[in-house]
Amino acid sequence: MIKLFIIPIIFMIVAYFTAPLIGPEVEGAATFFLVAIGAGLGVLLNQFIFPKKSKSKNDNT
Repeated sequence: MIKLFIIPIIFMIVAYFTAPLIGPEVEGAATFFLVAIGAGLGVLLNQFIFPKKSKSKNDNT
């Protein structure tokens, strides 16, 4: 379960520290949106790296 939170948190931290490197005019709101985008990308990558196993209804046959 914890592995589902590792990549989004890493992406959020990277986005937080790289936001000021984009330009000096990046303020709090822009940093917040960049961190949100980092979290979204992390969740998206988790779906590809750790796919959920589908439960089949006909397992007993």
